Amino acid sequence: MKCTPKVGQIKFTLGGAFFMSKYTNELKMQIVLEHKTKHFGSRMLQRKYGIHHSLIEQWISQYELNGKFTEPTRHFSGEFKLKVLNYQQEHHLSDSATALFFGITNQGTICAWRKKYITGGTEALFQKQGRRSKMPKKSLIPNKPREEWTKDEELAYLRMENEFLKKYLALVQEDEKKKQQQKKDREQSKLSEN
Repeated sequence: MKCTPKVGQIKFTLGGAFFMSKYTNELKMQIVLEHKTKHFGSRMLQRKYGIHHSLIEQWISQYELNGKFTEPTRHFSGEFKLKVLNYQQEHHLSDSATALFFGITNQGTICAWRKKYITGGTEALFQKQGRRSKMPKKSLIPNKPREEWTKDEELAYLRMENEFLKKYLALVQEDEKKKQQQKKDREQSKLSEN
């Protein structure tokens, strides 16, 4: 599966730090108007403004379709992601056409969603992005000798221990069932070979 790289973002360094330039709506509008009125092509505008032609073409398409420029959106719901992928599949659209239709500024976003969907299913589209907290969750086990625990602390600990044992037992039983099923499958395959 091929994903398109990010285009049209000029990177420059200042003191070792990278900055991404953002183009104003006024500049975008100026370029679109030059395209429409002076009939300049995207490559001619690229030479004039130093902005990659594919980004200029994206702005022109956005303006022609919506009458405005799409602002970057950072958060999309799982339902929206699924809707976009389904629409793309049903209408046999490219990533760029789908991004334009739904107002997604980066067509690579759709490719990333498709990869997530293929590898992790629907659930992967609903997972929150970002780093997991490095802060440990508060322990239910009191940080004092067991003799000093209150009844509530002991009750909470016993409930936690009980839940742990139930989950462990369920995993052991599931593993045992898998082993038994594999054994039956091997025996059936041996019988069918004979």
